[in-house]
Amino acid sequence: MRETISVLEEAFRELVSGKAVMPTRISIPLPQKSGWIGIMPAYLEGLNAFSTKIVTVYGGNLSRGLPTTMATVVLNDSETGKMLSIMDGSYVTALRTGGLGGLAAKYLSREDSHVVGIFGAGVQARTQLIALAEVRNVTRVKVYDPLIERARSFAEEMHHMLAVPVEVCSTNNEAVIGADIVVTVSTSKAPLFNGRLLVPGMHINAFGNFKPDERELDTETIKRSRITVDFTEASLSEAGDLIIPINEGAISRSQITAGLGEIVVGSKVGRSSSEEITLFKSVGLGIQDCAVASVAYERAIVLGVGTEIDLG
Repeated sequence: MRETISVLEEAFRELVSGKAVMPTRISIPLPQKSGWIGIMPAYLEGLNAFSTKIVTVYGGNLSRGLPTTMATVVLNDSETGKMLSIMDGSYVTALRTGGLGGLAAKYLSREDSHVVGIFGAGVQARTQLIALAEVRNVTRVKVYDPLIERARSFAEEMHHMLAVPVEVCSTNNEAVIGADIVVTVSTSKAPLFNGRLLVPGMHINAFGNFKPDERELDTETIKRSRITVDFTEASLSEAGDLIIPINEGAISRSQITAGLGEIVVGSKVGRSSSEEITLFKSVGLGIQDCAVASVAYERAIVLGVGTEIDLG
């Protein structure tokens, strides 16, 4: 995870410096199947990496015994275009999403943040928490998931992994009250908590929803927060957490104060005081997959793992 956070930091530096090429994600909604397909190409000049990810999100998959989010990443040689690798993108997605949460918290949360409240108890919730433990001294975790057994399994696993107490919350409000960092990685289509519960100094990492007509955060949360996004253009076309309050007239686009890359390179400030409520909203970017997939491929070559295939 530490390596993931580091390579993501470099990817965002490239994005700001103009060394990254990242077309807008192609989205194909399949509402009749409760599904969504996204195609995400990206090129990073400094890392000499070129990738394409195909990702699917199907809300009914848990009842089928399948993950909600699945993906495949294709990595190509940027010099010749030759395909280098096909890899399962589900773990890459979880790793880079969690790593980005850690990177955002590194720059936006208070350094003395210790208590994490998290909504969702799936794979991405695990990597979010692992990443937060890399950048902050996490001493207590509170998790809320409507599937109580899944929350209990998460709590037991993460307690043993991180050696910190993990409490299963019976209500959504419990996950917010007393937290320094709140993370949303759910599949909810409606706000998860009341923004009036937020107190000065909190930081929110919002990762779970990337559809323009759905949201995990209410308007009150957005109005009270200093907002940073992964990429402004993508957020204003995909993030219902922001689009809905803008359409309501509750906030304007100018309330989005920075892209994360601008904060990483120091051209903008992430948190201006210890009392400020900060929010990082991510819709997911192709450069994240590209960076992490490139490192995974290089590691596989060094370790001699993977299967050679001949496509003729």
